[in-house]
Amino acid sequence: MNLQIATAAEQQSAVAESINRSVLSVRDVAEQSSTASQQTAASSVELARLGCELQQLVARFRV
Repeated sequence: MNLQIATAAEQQSAVAESINRSVLSVRDVAEQSSTASQQTAASSVELARLGCELQQLVARFRV
């Protein structure tokens, strides 16, 4: 009986470690996604600024 309890405790410990690794992996992916989203937002702002600048430059030309 004690051997079964010890074996079950070891299995639970192994599963808990596996879950911990998975949670850490999810956290890392979430951080990477957040960073990528921030970079995308910054790029979008810059692209909008460049679009406005281009529109102003093109407006100088009359056909």
